[in-house]
Amino acid sequence: MLEKMLKLGLATTFAVLTALPAPAQVQVRVGVQLPGLEIRVGHRAPPRLLREHRPMSPGRGYMWIPGAWDWQNDDWAWIAGRWDRPNARRARWIRPRYMREGAAWRYEPGHWSNQRVVEGEDYRRWRDESRRNRDQGRHRGRDRRDRGDRRPQ
Repeated sequence: MLEKMLKLGLATTFAVLTALPAPAQVQVRVGVQLPGLEIRVGHRAPPRLLREHRPMSPGRGYMWIPGAWDWQNDDWAWIAGRWDRPNARRARWIRPRYMREGAAWRYEPGHWSNQRVVEGEDYRRWRDESRRNRDQGRHRGRDRRDRGDRRPQ
């Protein structure tokens, strides 16, 4: 009797485990930090994009997200391309953007069209500091002109 129950228990366990989705379908990337949704500032131009081998699609509904440079820890880090599914119906992928602003580079990470990208703390701090420096330069120039325009009477 005990032997029959044990066999029945093993058969049930096997049936339940085989009915679950295969763990091979779950992709986990160890050591790769995917970009957040914050605009950041890079202190030098991003390198050229790398050429990548695109593996076969894991299934229907997936789209290829090309690799890109991401600003991490005061340097550009390559985020490899990957297959991903849109996080909502009709969402489309927006590629990362790199725009020169003065001596720095504004970086907007890639994201789905239904996600909101916000200014990161480092970008806000840099932008405010740049504005302050620019405004101080204008005031200094104005002070010099004012002093130069004054003539003794």
